[in-house]
Order: sequence, then C-alpha cells, then structure tokens
Amino acid sequence: MVTYVKIALRRWINVGSVLRPLVIVDSREASKADRVLRALRELGAKLEVRNLIVGDYLASEEVGIERKTANDFLNTLTRRDLFLQLFSLKSVYPKALLVIEGDLNRVLKFRRIHPNSVYGALASIARSGITVLPTSNSECTARLIYLLAKQEQGEGKKPSIKIVKKVETVSEKQLLLLSSLPSIGREKAEAILKVFGTPLKALNSYRAWARRVKGIGEETVRKVGEVLNTPFKPGG
Repeated sequence: MVTYVKIALRRWINVGSVLRPLVIVDSREASKADRVLRALRELGAKLEVRNLIVGDYLASEEVGIERKTANDFLNTLTRRDLFLQLFSLKSVYPKALLVIEGDLNRVLKFRRIHPNSVYGALASIARSGITVLPTSNSECTARLIYLLAKQEQGEGKKPSIKIVKKVETVSEKQLLLLSSLPSIGREKAEAILKVFGTPLKALNSYRAWARRVKGIGEETVRKVGEVLNTPFKPGG
C-alpha cells in the first residue's frame, strides 16, 4: 500500500511539471470573474480569453469547467438551460466539472427552495457523469483550475475549443427535459419514455413511476412531485 501511495505522489509531482499552464476563459465569464482571473495570473497561469459555446474555463482538451457561485446556482436551478449547458459541456469534454463557489448551505437558508430540490438536482448532475466540486471563494476556485490545468497539461493535454453538437432531435430534447428532474438522469429518463411514450404522458402519470419503471423509488417520485406541484415564486 505504501509503495502505491509513493508512486501516486511521485506521478502527481511529475505531472505538475508545466511551469505556466494555459487556461482558456470564456469572455462573458472574464467580464464578471475578475477575482478568479487575477488569482490565476498570480499563480502563474497564462490566460486566453475567447468566446466559448460551452463552459467557463478549459484546462485541457478533456477538462471543461462551468463555474457558478452558490447564489447563481440556486438562481439557475429551475431553468432548463442550466442542465443543457452542463450536458452540452459533457458531450465534448469527457472530464466535465461544475464548480460551486461559496457556502451553498448558508445561502440556502435565505431562499425559499427546499433542500431536497437542490440536492436532488446535484444528484442528477453527478449521475450524468459531471463532477461537482465545491470551493469556498474565488481564490480557491482559481487554485483548483490552475492545478487541474497544470496536471492535465503535464500529460501533454493542451486546452482546445471543440465544436458542440446542437441538440436538434425531438428525442434528445425529450430526454433533456425529463433528465433535468430531481434524481432522474439520462438513463432513467430513457426508461420512463420507453414505458409512457411521451413526456406529457409520463409527467401526467409520474405517481406511477415507482411501480412501472425499474430503478425509480417512491422517494424519487416524491421529489419530482414537489417540483411539478409547487407554485412558482419569482426569485424564490
């Protein structure tokens, strides 16, 4: 065991051999995240600001990062475009990450959002293969991005902007719609549609999901019901 640990540590040190890793930053992110960019420069990263279709930061040809403050994450939680952004990011960058900056639990105390809705959404994101990483502030976010870029580029993986395949088919849009619900990832969304045929029929019959769809339990049905039946409150 000790030998394996030594090998892992040696590999980590060697991977960080790039002196000044390149980080590609989305232009919209650059206009509002000056603290993150300043910290990245202080750490020694080279920054290139570009118009990105998906992601806020690119650390390598495989790593794409979406950054949300805790407050921003809660604001966009109920929007379909949040999941579209993340799933599009995952489609072209196999190591897709969502960084949530700030104390999510503290911010949640002042919002009219049930914790189950928040953590159900995070569970769906994680089950879709997207890594969720919390950071406490802008400096920690910058350090995380810097070290990711340094390790990835130490293995010869340079950041690159990739073409995103647009979600055009009706089937893809149907899967995206259902997979955005709490604890429902792409796999379960597909299973639901195979049973009920259309999203409308599936949503109208959501109470029967636990009984008719393998892998879905009553707790998931309860979380979905909460999202579907809770009256909308602007800013809440």
